[in-house]
Amino acid sequence: MVCRRRRATLALLALSLGLATLAQCAFARPDGSVWDGLTLYLAGGGVLAMALAHREGRTASPTAERGILARFWDVLHHSRLRAAGLMLAVAGSGYVAAVALARPVDASRWDLMLIWAGAVVLSVGAVVSWRSLPTRWREAWAALRRHLGEVALVAVLAVAAFLLRAAHLDTIPYVLSGDEASMGLEALGVLEGTRTNPFSTGWLSHPTLFFFLQAASLRLFGVSVAALRLPSALVAVPTLVLLYGLARRSFGRWVAVLSALFFAGYHYAIHYGRIALNNTWDPFFALGALYCGLRGVDERRPGLAALGGVFVGMAWYFYMGAPLIPVVLLVALVLRARRVAGFWRHVAPLLLVMALCALVTALPLLAHFRAAPQTLTARWTLTSMLANDALATEAQRTGRTPLGIMVTQFLKAALAFHYYPDPTFHYRPGVPLLGFTAGILFAVGFVIAVRRLREPAYGLLVCWFALVIVFGGALLENPPSSARLVLAIPPVVMMVAIGSAEVASLASWALRRSRVEAVAASLVVVALMTWQSAFFYVARYTPSHVYGGANTEVAHRLGLYLRSLGPGHYCYFFGAPRIYLGFATIPFLARDLRGTDVMEPLSDPAHLPPANGTPVFVLLPERSAELEVVRQRYPLGYLREFRGTSGTILFTTYEPLE
Repeated sequence: MVCRRRRATLALLALSLGLATLAQCAFARPDGSVWDGLTLYLAGGGVLAMALAHREGRTASPTAERGILARFWDVLHHSRLRAAGLMLAVAGSGYVAAVALARPVDASRWDLMLIWAGAVVLSVGAVVSWRSLPTRWREAWAALRRHLGEVALVAVLAVAAFLLRAAHLDTIPYVLSGDEASMGLEALGVLEGTRTNPFSTGWLSHPTLFFFLQAASLRLFGVSVAALRLPSALVAVPTLVLLYGLARRSFGRWVAVLSALFFAGYHYAIHYGRIALNNTWDPFFALGALYCGLRGVDERRPGLAALGGVFVGMAWYFYMGAPLIPVVLLVALVLRARRVAGFWRHVAPLLLVMALCALVTALPLLAHFRAAPQTLTARWTLTSMLANDALATEAQRTGRTPLGIMVTQFLKAALAFHYYPDPTFHYRPGVPLLGFTAGILFAVGFVIAVRRLREPAYGLLVCWFALVIVFGGALLENPPSSARLVLAIPPVVMMVAIGSAEVASLASWALRRSRVEAVAASLVVVALMTWQSAFFYVARYTPSHVYGGANTEVAHRLGLYLRSLGPGHYCYFFGAPRIYLGFATIPFLARDLRGTDVMEPLSDPAHLPPANGTPVFVLLPERSAELEVVRQRYPLGYLREFRGTSGTILFTTYEPLE
């Protein structure tokens, strides 16, 4: 009977992988149909579920674990000093919030940053069990020594992830985008004293604390493209460690190693770890909130729960995906509550600790949002299909129904990893966000997670992914925009790892092979996928020079050119209406820039504004004919053409000799 089940499992596994391969082929064909691919994937998912059922058979329902009744006073160890410390932390954060709003715009707030940081530390310290801390440190150190090989492996993967993101940061990507440069100008404002409030919002309503972090990098390493991008590369290291920790606690060491390995070389994660945007911090804060928060709840450790709250609060100071992080954490808690009787009653004090620490951390920024509510919803209003009649306008333009438009929106977002490439200048790799094999294994992992939806760890992955797809893709214009789906990287990576591990496990069980052989096979497959993904980014995407778009290449080269001239020059830019000197890349690269945009076609050299320095003229190809008018006033000069990576002329410069 068991042999028959093994043969049936092997046949069903082979059939499901075959259907998944055909589905991915349908997506990959130039004339392929989305619906063919979806149908084949659904069929393959059903067959895979049957294979899992054959292997697992019928198992008894898990028994609910009983929690330990606790009170908030117990969390504080019946200490009035701890209670006073926690109240002082809340009061300190409230003081920072009030004073930061009241101070003049140009007034320094470094003292408030110190008070705020102290309040955050105090809120965590008030609930940490200091007496047991030395014992816990000794236990942790002993555990690290017992698993020295595992620690070394994670360290190697973390270093590899950093190197893949940090090498040649000044030239990969080959240009500094306007969005990167806009954040860089905000960071320069911090250094120059014009941006003084870390608890407000700045360019495009982005919270300003991230600009202070970038400013620190510019201060330490000098004002350069590499220094501006470095914080994004650095955060990959703790992100990988937290990813490994969460995956290990949830799915075991096998899946954790595969997850960390794939994340290290995943081209999508590499790209956003190499650009100076705050998007890549979302996975870090989400993983930190989930790992610390859930471990604190599961192990009844208030200190870890407090750290989870700090991660939740800190996320608000970075990318706009932050509001989804507490929702994902809440989903994880709800899934646990379904399996444990009296869950909410047992963990309520820990949740209160988490909420208080999140409040202490985020309160100064939340106060700013309360004073200027339009800044909280500005990004949503700008990009949402449900705001400003965007959906009705699109329906009128295309002649389609609103329901049909939203279905298409959802399909584009949901299939960003399998079929639809990113159309935006933020990445635009020309391919889906997962490779062929990785796409298949992700689908396998997703089916497994859906089948085990009642298990908290698997249910969390499905809900996490779905929330990002809906709120970061389907409900926003122009999906699938990779910049808005970065928060989905951790669940995607873990589901790829789960798919790989489960396929290897099923095959080894059906073929009567050992677990060691299954682990080795999955490691080889994921290692090859990781190498292929990293190779795609380094050897194919990078030389394609599609990042940023044509105007960004013009701005980058122009900024470098104007910087090379040195101070004392005055630029007349004939770029309107396509591009202007205010394009953020230009002033970031050429900090001493002085000049003016020549808005109207020049017919008389007398119409040129007076130059405040040595004149230099820069003309886009479509306005190059106006050079003859310039030469009427400056007949002698040096003429240069700047060509792009494709060989086309980006712009022409003319430097008069008189």
